[in-house]
Amino acid sequence: MVEGDEIVALTGFFVAYLACTAGALWLGKGAKQTQGHSARHGRSGEQRLARTLVQAGYTVLTDITLRQGAGTHQIDHVVCGQDRLFVIETKTWRGAVEGRAGDQNWTIRRPRSRNALTVYNPLFQNQTHAEVVGAITRVPVTPLVVSAGFLTVPPDLAEQVLPLPGLPAFLGPPGTPTGRIARAFEELTRRKAAWSQKALAARHTRWMATSRRLDPARAMWVASAVFLACAAIAVQRLAAG
Repeated sequence: MVEGDEIVALTGFFVAYLACTAGALWLGKGAKQTQGHSARHGRSGEQRLARTLVQAGYTVLTDITLRQGAGTHQIDHVVCGQDRLFVIETKTWRGAVEGRAGDQNWTIRRPRSRNALTVYNPLFQNQTHAEVVGAITRVPVTPLVVSAGFLTVPPDLAEQVLPLPGLPAFLGPPGTPTGRIARAFEELTRRKAAWSQKALAARHTRWMATSRRLDPARAMWVASAVFLACAAIAVQRLAAG
């Protein structure tokens, strides 16, 4: 028979389980809302950049996922220049960047927030994208990181992280691409239109989701399972005693 002390212990385990489950649901909902907001904010910036370039007369390929080996790479924009392709990574961050070109991670000090954001260096990220495009097309490729948000960067990054309004001036006037560049751009356009593009994009999304840092909601679910296991063991021992 279960006595008073045992009832207290079991009640404690049950309350802890309920608390962990409630916390997991709350944190999971908050994480989902945050990710959804970030995704919408990012897409808005990419759309503004595409409109800016199209209005300036450039030919732009937006949101293409490419495969190299076992990996996938989601590229925001590929711009067809006269003698090269430009691969653009769009960022909609707000705040001030702390970091250098060679640092693996940067810190974003956000306005009206005590919490800083640590991000992977987008220069490294986009350099990889440019190498993938170059390997596929065999033409010169220039990587560019463009800020479509309200971002302040250190002086040594000013020429590597371009503000959106200054991008057309940096690219120069649009013109007719050489035959080699035109064929390379057509090849990328063909790949984007291929049936496998949707599958590649879905695969990349899944890979990004599983490679994120520790998910607090997932951690809470694990903690809930541990509490339940401990409660089961406690019940067995109490029954045996």
